[in-house]
This record gives sequence, structure tokens and C-alpha cells, in this order.
Amino acid sequence: MLSVYLSLLETEQDKNQFSCIYERYLDWMLQTAYHYLKNEEDAKDAVHEIFFDMAKSGCLAPVGSDDETKAYLFICIRNRASRVAEKRNKIKTVSLNEVYSLSSDYNVENEIVTDDDNERLMHYISSLPKIYKDVLCLHFVSNLTLNEIALILDVPFKTVETRFRRGRALIKEKFGDLDI
Repeated sequence: MLSVYLSLLETEQDKNQFSCIYERYLDWMLQTAYHYLKNEEDAKDAVHEIFFDMAKSGCLAPVGSDDETKAYLFICIRNRASRVAEKRNKIKTVSLNEVYSLSSDYNVENEIVTDDDNERLMHYISSLPKIYKDVLCLHFVSNLTLNEIALILDVPFKTVETRFRRGRALIKEKFGDLDI
């Protein structure tokens, strides 16, 4: 992996400085990232993203004292780990049971589809990937708007809109005769 990073650097001095930092601090950085993320793969990704960004931008860690370098790298790790954790926590899912409990005022008479079609439809929705299933269930079962779903799932409106459109297209492929 080091050779990939070195290929991004221009001067021999930068390459030597980067190699020194990489070899000296890699294990420490991985341990520190793991301390924050509690996941080995996420820790590796975070550390390699830091090295990639350093090599790509040419902005290397200070080579002064060991404490200065560790302080700089520690801040990089802490910031990257918080971004990784934030991204990981943004992926929220909603179980079908939660959706049904949210929809206590669900009224079958107001639906276009028959009970049998509704059961088939819900079975098919539950077999879709989670990103589509959550949006479709919240919309069709709980009668929530796409704006409300975006707030519940804590994702941008455009993301919810895209998931809804794609999920609905998958359903229409399966149940072309239903008006959904």
C-alpha cells in the first residue's frame, strides 16, 4: 500500500518523509483508530484514508518531535473516526413491526388494493433490500410523506425520493396491474 501512496508524491524528500511516517506510526494509528471505532475494518479504512489524503494533497505530518507528529496524527484519526462513525450511524433501518405499530390508524378500506393484493405486496416489499423496504413501508403502511420519512430515517429528501422511486419501480415490475 505504501507504494500507492508514494506514487502520488512528487519529490524524493516528500517520499522519504512519508515513508518514515508510514512505517513509524502505522501500527499506532491503527490501534488508536480501533480504540475509537471498535471495528478493525473501519479502523483500517480510516487510517488508509488519512494516508491517502496526506499523499494526495502533499500535506504531510510535521516531522519535528515525536510528540508533534503524534499530536497531528491523533487529531487526524479522531476527526476521521468521528466521520466514519457518523456515516455508520446514519444508516438507519426500520423493522416492519415498527412500521405496523406506527400505523395504528391504518384503514384497509382506504387502500386501492384488495386484502389479497395487499398481503402479496407487503410480502414482496419485505423481500426488497432494506433501503427500499423502509421507505416503501413507511409510505404505504404508515401513510407518511417523503419529507416525514426523510426526517425519520435521517437521510436527505432526495435520497428518500430516489429510494421510493426505485423501490416502486421494482414493485411495478412484479405487480404491473396494481396502481401504486
